[in-house]
This record gives sequence, structure tokens and C-alpha cells, in this order.
Amino acid sequence: MTKKLFTIFVFSAILMFLMTSCGRKSSTPKKLEIPTAVVSIDTIAHFSDAIQCHVHIEFTYLKDNKYAAVNDSLLRMGLLQPDYFSLSYDRLSPQTAIPAFARQYVKEYMEIAQLVRQREKGKSQLIGELTIKTELKAAADDYITALSHIAINNGNGQLTKYMIVRNFSSKDGHLITLQEQFGKDYKEKLTKEIIERLTDREYLDKDDIAGLQAKGYFTGIAPYPADNFILTDDSTVFIYTPGEISQKEVRVAIDN
Repeated sequence: MTKKLFTIFVFSAILMFLMTSCGRKSSTPKKLEIPTAVVSIDTIAHFSDAIQCHVHIEFTYLKDNKYAAVNDSLLRMGLLQPDYFSLSYDRLSPQTAIPAFARQYVKEYMEIAQLVRQREKGKSQLIGELTIKTELKAAADDYITALSHIAINNGNGQLTKYMIVRNFSSKDGHLITLQEQFGKDYKEKLTKEIIERLTDREYLDKDDIAGLQAKGYFTGIAPYPADNFILTDDSTVFIYTPGEISQKEVRVAIDN
């Protein structure tokens, strides 16, 4: 009798484990099967001891000639800031575009720094710094998510950090939009879900926008879905940069 009860208990435990496992979403990150490469540049320009500019870029792209058009599109998505390339008519490649970007940024920084130096004689130093590091991750379907981590100091001694996210097709470099994923009424639908997630996080009623604003979200502006979003097979994660809807970065995940 004892042996029979033990057998039933073990069988029930295994059954419960299997049911729980089947209902749980996989936490293993999806692997990007396409090989990638990185173009890196690190340069320091000196106009004088008081005016300098340091630029460091690590730009990840798809490694194969057949992805030339995709990489051209990748360079135009605003992952590099300032966005010099979005309106360019020239064919772009990471190997030539990244050095050109660095030269243009240094040139503009030096011109502005000299003007500031002339107008503000008491300004002791204008040491500028720009760091951009991008990465590519597998997203929903055959899409790829590009993340650009940006840190910038315009010479005022304050370092600002933020992230830009874009999703694109690995087949042709087509930029994926929220309307394409969620339909024409995406703004209303996604805004409602984002508000519900945030109010739940802050222990508020699900439609308490005033309560969210009192806690520092969407102060003085209407709620909206962020342009920065990560697409996965299970969910969409919206990323609001610091100062966009709150003082700090805010991430909101909704189920697809």
C-alpha cells in the first residue's frame, strides 16, 4: 500500500512539473544565426589643450556581401547620432561610413567649440566625447533588433547616456514599424496596454493616468507608445529614454 501511494505521488509530481514547464515561456535568448562583424574607430582630435574631441565607435553589421543593401539601410536608421546618413544618396558601407561619421562629428564639434570659446572667455576647457556601441540580436520571426548605446559629453562636463532601438528585416533591411506589427489602430491599442502595465507596477487603478503623472510619468504630455521597442516572439518591450516620459529610463513589456 505504501509503495502504491509513493508511486502515485511520484507520478503526480512529474505530471505537475511537465504541465508547468509546458506553460512557461522559454527564457533562453533567441540566437542570431547570421554572422556579424564590427567596424571600430577610436580617435582623439586636439585643436588646443583646451579644445579636444574623443570619438569611439563600435558598429556591428551583417558579415557578407549579400547583406550590403541591409547594411546600407542599417546605417540610415538613426543608430548613429547625429544622424548624418538618413538623407544621403550615396551607397553606404560600414567600412567607409564609420570613419566618415567620425570625421564629420569632430569637424562640427571643433567649429562649435571654437565659437563657444570666443564668446565665453572664461570657459577653461571644452573636452568633448562621443561613444557609440551597437549590437544586433535575433528578434521575432526573421527580424533583427539593433541596439545603439550612446554616451555623449558636449564639453560641459556632463555625460548623457541613452539607447536607440530599431527592428528590421534580415532579408532586405526594411525597417519594421509599430503600425506594420499591430495595425492602423496601434497607437490607441498599445497606449492602453502600456498604461495598464505602468499603473499595475505603481499599484494604481488600470486607467489612472493622473495617478501616473503624479508619480512622474508622462508629465504634461499624453501617453504614447515609444518609437524605441524590442520585438521578440513572445512580447514587445518599449524603451523610453531618460527624460522622455520620466527622469529615468522606463521599460514596459506587453505580450504579443
